Amino acid sequence: MLRIVGLFVFFVVSSGFYVANEECPTNEEYLLCGSSCPYNCTNPPEKVVCAQECIEGCFCVAGYLRNETGNCVLAEECLKAGNTPMCEENEEFMSCGSACPATCSQPEPLECSLACSIGCFCKSGYYRDDATNKCVTLDKCSIKPCTKENEVFDMCNAGCQPSCKDPDPVCTKVCSSGCVCSPGLLRSADKACVSVEKCPSNGTYTGPLSKYLNAINKILHLSYV
Repeated sequence: MLRIVGLFVFFVVSSGFYVANEECPTNEEYLLCGSSCPYNCTNPPEKVVCAQECIEGCFCVAGYLRNETGNCVLAEECLKAGNTPMCEENEEFMSCGSACPATCSQPEPLECSLACSIGCFCKSGYYRDDATNKCVTLDKCSIKPCTKENEVFDMCNAGCQPSCKDPDPVCTKVCSSGCVCSPGLLRSADKACVSVEKCPSNGTYTGPLSKYLNAINKILHLSYV
């Protein structure tokens, strides 16, 4: 059998490249499980709906897109070529936007360790509505109905709720929307919203009722013994 030494064989698979010897062209990286529908200069991220399984091959590294000739170029080069993606209302195209963008359910995301993303992002002061996928101001966010008894929807305090275990939690400034217990009620171990007297107590002065009163008295600048 004739063997050709050093033959570099590859073929194109859905804009990604399968490479026999795992060597990739410039500005590309080899992935064992990359997207089978990778976006490119003429196919912005928001227009790609991919339900296919991942594939193995070479893909453009972060910040690069595949152009019409099959090369991976900086996203800015796509824009210079007149391939500016059409973003929706209150959106703007970014070649390196946050991979953890602000949303209605998470207006103040935690520090994001993921690489930046390419695509359309909400403009400053707007948030991605989880229900409609539109960019809106916080007051226009869709309010999800709270189905459990004694719960109300809160735009910012769902991530740090008073509970029977900790009636006076120390909260960070991170804002998170969701269903919380109605004012005056605490979250029990079984996730129900109950009055403080229904919280289990260990029979000492450190029980939930005492902690709850201490929290109130701290606000009133009183002392509780």
